[in-house]
Formats: sequence, C-alpha cells, structure tokens
Amino acid sequence: MASINAPSNLALLTMAVPAIPGAVLCWLRPAEAWLWALAVFFLPASWFGLRAAFRALRKTTAGAIVMGGEDAGDARDTVSLAVAVSSLVVALPLAARLADTLGWIEPSAAHAMATRWTNVVSGGYLVFRGNHLPKVLTPLSELRCDPAVLDMLKRRTGWLIVLAGFAYSVLWLALPTRLALPVGAAVIVAGVVAPSLILRSYAKGLIGNPARRGGR
Repeated sequence: MASINAPSNLALLTMAVPAIPGAVLCWLRPAEAWLWALAVFFLPASWFGLRAAFRALRKTTAGAIVMGGEDAGDARDTVSLAVAVSSLVVALPLAARLADTLGWIEPSAAHAMATRWTNVVSGGYLVFRGNHLPKVLTPLSELRCDPAVLDMLKRRTGWLIVLAGFAYSVLWLALPTRLALPVGAAVIVAGVVAPSLILRSYAKGLIGNPARRGGR
C-alpha cells in the first residue's frame, strides 16, 4: 500500500516546499502577498480538484469502465508526479525572489537562476517520463496492433524523450540563457515532438495494414 501511495505522498510533500519561501515573502512584502499566496495554493487546489474529479467520474458507469483498473492508477500517478515537479518549478522562482528580497543576490541573477533551474528540472521530468513510457501497460482489449510492435514504438519514443530531456537539462546548465532558450526549444521539437509524430504515423500504418505487422 505504501508503494501504491508513493506518488501521492510525494506530491503532498513537494507541495509544501513552495510554502516556505512563499510564507516568508508574504511577511517581507505584504503588498504582494496575494501573488505569493496564489503561487503557493494554486497547485494544491488543482491537485485536490483533479482527485475529486477522478472520484466523481469513477462513480458513473462510463467512468468506472474507462478509468477502472491499471489505467486509473497510471493516470493518478502521472498527475501526482506532474504536480510534484510543478511544485519544484514554482518553489525555485519563489526561492530566488526571496534571496533577492533579502539582498543575498542581485535581481538579474535571481531571475537568471530561477529560469535556468526551472528548465533543468523540466528536462529531468522529461527523462523520467521517457524512461517510464515503455512500462505503461495497455489493456489487451484496447490493442489494435501487434503487442510487440507497440512495445517497440514505446521503447523508441521513450528513449528519444529521455535523450531530449537529458540534452535539454545539460544545455540549460552549460549555455547562457540567451542561447539555451532557442537551442533548448529546438531540442524539444527535434527530440520529442517530431519523432513522436513520426512514430505515431508509423503505428497508424501498422494498424491499417495488417500485412505489415508480420514484417511482410
């Protein structure tokens, strides 16, 4: 049970991280307290709202069919992990702003640091999602092509996303911000978007042409 609830527990834990710099900023800069409160409470509200929507949908007949079994667990885990990463992405700019407010770093350095590290974290999340993609199970009732072909497509797409995410993080660690932004965007398009569309088109071709499934 602990392993099943691990993503949810991680989401709860990381959602508390932005609250620390956010609370201090509310105290130091009360005129902007509404902004820091919005940044701190938006993700928890979204997460609990999505969980409530999941529970409400599962009570309907259609929802019980669509969201039953392992698919529902995968969806909940995906949402929880996305919220955990988003919490870190929110916490980093708040921490940088707090350091600026306390006079520890210059405003320009705070902005650059927040931009750089939020993108590094985002690249790390792509690595995680790409590595997890081949492990996502598809119910046999929903398979429209050879399971081996589907596994191959998942592995190739997953590795492309892993490599793109790793390259994206390294670029944001090594390059100046003005270069990392366009180069990083090109890496995402070349390493995630384009290959995913190509592999999706290939999978549709296999589904529509049964003779190709056996390699003939």
